[in-house]
Amino acid sequence: MTDQGRSTAYIEGFHDGRHSGIYEAGNAFEHFIRDESRYQTEADYQTGWLAGETEGKRLQLQAAQAGNAAAQAYSSARIAEATDGDAMAKDAVKGIDTSGMGSLSK
Repeated sequence: MTDQGRSTAYIEGFHDGRHSGIYEAGNAFEHFIRDESRYQTEADYQTGWLAGETEGKRLQLQAAQAGNAAAQAYSSARIAEATDGDAMAKDAVKGIDTSGMGSLSK
């Protein structure tokens, strides 16, 4: 984001907002994070936080869709027979845009 000309405040807000958005969208392994003082006084932090929140919600929705697709694609018997989890996961997300999910590991 620095390469895109974003300020440190924006980047920190985006980071906090993304975690918060993922949490708000139903991921109990995340946490709501927002520095209220900065949110109220720093426009870049607030703008970054709101953008990050939107991104987090979008990423969590994508992850949920991928999980639902996997659950629908395989019966209990087929899951028990499956030995290659990576192949099963790739097959389950065919047709789903997962390009944005790479940013979850950063």
